[in-house]
This record gives sequence, C-alpha cells and structure tokens, in this order.
Amino acid sequence: MINAKPVAAPAAASIADELCITVRALNYKISGERGASDADIRSAAVALEGRGEHFLAYVCKLRAVLARLFEHDCLKEAA
Repeated sequence: MINAKPVAAPAAASIADELCITVRALNYKISGERGASDADIRSAAVALEGRGEHFLAYVCKLRAVLARLFEHDCLKEAA
C-alpha cells in the first residue's frame, strides 16, 4: 500500500469535483486503497488542460494591460 497523505481540503474538493467523485473517494484513490482508472487519469488531465488554458488566457490579458500602461508611461516612473 502507498503511504500517501490525504489532499488538503480546498484542493481535494476542487480535484474531486473535476473527477465527479467525493473527497473521501479521492483520498482512497490517492492512498492506493482504491485504484485510479484510465478514465480518472484522463478526466484529471482534461481538467488540468482546461485550467491551463484559462490561466494562459488570463496571462495574455494581463500582458496586454501592462503593455498599454508602459506605452502610456504610467509605469516608467515607478520602475
């Protein structure tokens, strides 16, 4: 058996929601008491890809805002 610690509550709830399982079931999967299926792993990968795309879109928006601020000399004085 794998000696893995349960996932912290906020992160566990988010991961469990993505996998459509309970936090308790998630902790069983992590501890090795219940196995993770191909579908579980694929579902987690899809969820992480979605989060990555959302994060990348946010970064692009942030870069655009910063570029406009530098263009108008708003941040040059602070640098």
